[in-house]
Amino acid sequence: MTRTAKILIAASFLGFISLGLFGPIYAIFVQKIGGDVLEAGVAYGIFSIVSGLFVFFVGRRDFFKRRLRQMAVLGYVLFTVGNAGYLVIQNPTQLFFVQIILGIAGGILEPSWDGLFSANLTEERAAHFWATWAGMQNIATGIGALAGGILVAVYSFRVLFLVILVLNIIATTIAFRVLKADNIQVQKVV
Repeated sequence: MTRTAKILIAASFLGFISLGLFGPIYAIFVQKIGGDVLEAGVAYGIFSIVSGLFVFFVGRRDFFKRRLRQMAVLGYVLFTVGNAGYLVIQNPTQLFFVQIILGIAGGILEPSWDGLFSANLTEERAAHFWATWAGMQNIATGIGALAGGILVAVYSFRVLFLVILVLNIIATTIAFRVLKADNIQVQKVV
């Protein structure tokens, strides 16, 4: 595994912890800002649709493909900005705006991360390293889910969002290292 792949896994680990911190209690937060179950669903739908559209329409462009490293870093930066938005959200409309930012972030990060990671694996070791990433993703999300519930129960959503922001800043800082990491393209796995 190349240095680029290791950097991507480290940044992703922190990103999935921060995702897990909030995921299971998302609807409770939406209720706290005056929303209901419908608005929680709409907010998640906005994120998913915006992310999917960006993956489909932006991630397949030559401009994007030639700048995977920069796009991955931009995705992490936008996730950090979007997650910082949770600190100031006071109503569902503001939540929808934050979900658009996070959807754009996901639509940029997902194809660039996957492309970089795949390009930095050899065909004979690809399954091993994708399994490493998938296992790490589930463990990190589980750790985050346990910690998120505890943080909100003991402290508050504000403390939770500050922890998420710190994790995102660290993940983004790690992701910036991919810009200077080895530029060796190993056999691409299709």
